[in-house]
Amino acid sequence: MIHYGLLSTPGLPRVPSSSTSSSPPRPEGLPRSRKEPGITHQHAAASPAAYAALIPRLPSSSHGSPPHTLWSVSPLAPVHLGLDKLVILQTWLIEAGAEHTVLLADLHAALCGGVTPAAIERRADCYEYYLTQVCGMSATIVRGSAFQHSPTYQQQLARLLDNGTTLRTDASPETLARAAAMQTLDPRFLGVDAVVLDQDGPTSLPCPVDRHQGGDRPIPIYTPPLYCTTGRPLCESTPHTRITIHDNQHELARKVKQMYAPPAGHTLAQGSVNAVLEYFRWSVFPWVTDAVPVHMTDGGYAFFTSYADLELAYATGGIQPSDAKTALLIMLSARLQKIQAHLPSLPGPASDAAR
Repeated sequence: MIHYGLLSTPGLPRVPSSSTSSSPPRPEGLPRSRKEPGITHQHAAASPAAYAALIPRLPSSSHGSPPHTLWSVSPLAPVHLGLDKLVILQTWLIEAGAEHTVLLADLHAALCGGVTPAAIERRADCYEYYLTQVCGMSATIVRGSAFQHSPTYQQQLARLLDNGTTLRTDASPETLARAAAMQTLDPRFLGVDAVVLDQDGPTSLPCPVDRHQGGDRPIPIYTPPLYCTTGRPLCESTPHTRITIHDNQHELARKVKQMYAPPAGHTLAQGSVNAVLEYFRWSVFPWVTDAVPVHMTDGGYAFFTSYADLELAYATGGIQPSDAKTALLIMLSARLQKIQAHLPSLPGPASDAAR
């Protein structure tokens, strides 16, 4: 029987940073103090050790206190498993000693349009449930609506808009300019020292810092890219290429069947990853306590207790893509059933947004 539990320290080391990993190599340099001018403040942390090394180098607004870090997400689309990597990376950040906050940017989602306020509120409930109850993330969860209506915040936002201090955007409507200014203001208003950013490019995450500018602005912590079921970066995804926690068995089977997974020895398309292996690495192994059964090319089954072993078996031709997909479907189906059994009534994929 496969047992699913909360994300915890004992399960995390099974996601190795080995030479066979599909994650980008760790950069050699760590960010220096933000008081030093002319420094590029960025670091793509991809392992528990990377975060442990990063924490002492991050600034802290309160002397002697751990750095205050932030991840912001707009509850515009349903929770999907493509975020699992980011959840695990933030867990490593917290375990390394950061005081971490997750901002559920509900007002930002409302500015984007296309989803009713009631649906946004229920979806924010879903994000909070998934992060805290399913994933066991030890973070402070705050909603934008809890502070963004305050007079102090609105005054600071007005000054940003008057000064034209917003994120770079090709959009011109006033609502988009306001949303961009809010993304800039939120980390500073919350007293954040560093923000967690996906390095795929424009997302709903805040990007509050000019890399070559010092001052009191937060430092970005860049994470490795996130991917969808096509093996492409998450920023290129659609509702049809994201596995949500609301998907039924038919929807899940369709998405797994269409996953990009070249056989062993085939060159990956430029800018793509093997989606099946990506989901095994971040959406299966960190969440199981028993071995993962997979049918092997030479007949019979093998039982894998680590992602590294499964990846090696796949790379050497011991596992065919179709068998890997079958095993992945079984594991994800069991996980989603466990999650859905305790979910409140929330909007699902039928009302998915474009993001």
